[in-house]
Amino acid sequence: MDKEKINWSSQQFSGLLLIGLILIFVFVGGAYVISSSANSSKEGTISISFSTIDKGFRSGIKERKVVTIKSEKEWENIWHLHNTPFAPEKQIPLIDLQQEMIVAVFSGEKNTGGYGITITKIEEDQKKGEIIVLLLETQPPPKAMFTQAITQPYHIVKTRRIDLPVKFVPGS
Repeated sequence: MDKEKINWSSQQFSGLLLIGLILIFVFVGGAYVISSSANSSKEGTISISFSTIDKGFRSGIKERKVVTIKSEKEWENIWHLHNTPFAPEKQIPLIDLQQEMIVAVFSGEKNTGGYGITITKIEEDQKKGEIIVLLLETQPPPKAMFTQAITQPYHIVKTRRIDLPVKFVPGS
């Protein structure tokens, strides 16, 4: 009787060991396949760090606009248009446009609050020779309570200067 218990336990142990090894192989092998395919799809793409200069819901720019700014004159013009409705006008942030560039997105005028626009990521695609700016636009959910005021969502960031064409892509 005791011999049967021992044999049964060793058979159970062998079966569990085999199942455990199979599961480890499946999960580790699957993770390797997922990570190697993720790396290959991002091969040649470098993430670029950026910092926010200004973000909000009130802008003098009332139309939808995406811009890349690489000169003092362009920066002064956009900042002036952006701050026109405000009194007193906010002082223009000092940016070294020899070393940095500005990327700005304006979603246009909205009839209510609850809308937003955010630059979520900036990448350099070395294969295509372009900068990709990923945007996330949000809107109020149906039947939600939100501000009954006209808004103009925007996001203005700075990053290191890269002299490549810039492509704006909606997404997350």
